[in-house]
Amino acid sequence: EAGGLVGRRLDAVVVAVKTPHLAPVVDALRPLAGSVPIVVYQNGLGNERFVGQRLGTDLVLRTAINYAGVPKGPGRIEMTFFHPPNQVGCICGGGICREAEAFAADLTAAGLETEATDDIARFTWRKTILNAALSPVSALLGWTMAEVMDHPHARRLVEALLEESIAVARRAGYDFGDGFFAACVDYLARAGHHRPSMLVDLDAGRPTEIDFINGGIASRARELGVAAPLNEAMTALVHARESSGRAT
Repeated sequence: EAGGLVGRRLDAVVVAVKTPHLAPVVDALRPLAGSVPIVVYQNGLGNERFVGQRLGTDLVLRTAINYAGVPKGPGRIEMTFFHPPNQVGCICGGGICREAEAFAADLTAAGLETEATDDIARFTWRKTILNAALSPVSALLGWTMAEVMDHPHARRLVEALLEESIAVARRAGYDFGDGFFAACVDYLARAGHHRPSMLVDLDAGRPTEIDFINGGIASRARELGVAAPLNEAMTALVHARESSGRAT
């Protein structure tokens, strides 16, 4: 419960649970709303809007984290990759806020290079496009990222998902330029034998973040009147795997 934290000096509260578990954590943080920066770390689109609806947008920060790790024991995480920098920004708009600058400085000082931005949505769209292309394919096939990208048929599906998601982002106002598709393919091809969290969750019988990744893109596409059949299909297939008894 967050009630015991009221009145204490806190630099920030980091919410790093996955999206299926976000609601109860955010609700527990209501006593702190507006008094301390609350930083959301989840993958996908829309989780900052979800948090803002419950806590207000003042002092809510969103991140785009570009590293991954796996737990190896209590207090021990093995980092599998880091492509710096990370980004952090306020969700209320109005430029770069000092809270984002302070949080970025603290992470950078700890060795996790992070920059404050006044357009965090642009970076979350970019990361979500990458996640939506490879994570569900890897999860459904049970393959590492490298195994997916090394298989011609699976790679073609990844590339088609990239094209569809980039088109939705462009309609939403985020145009990443002519070279973005090729840069994404190159980035994913160098991901190595990493097992994305969506695959780890399915194998462990846990719900995934699919509703905020491919589902987030598909939902935004519907709002914009754009077709996103591949993202819709990935969302449905992952949910089918979740409900098959292998992910509960």
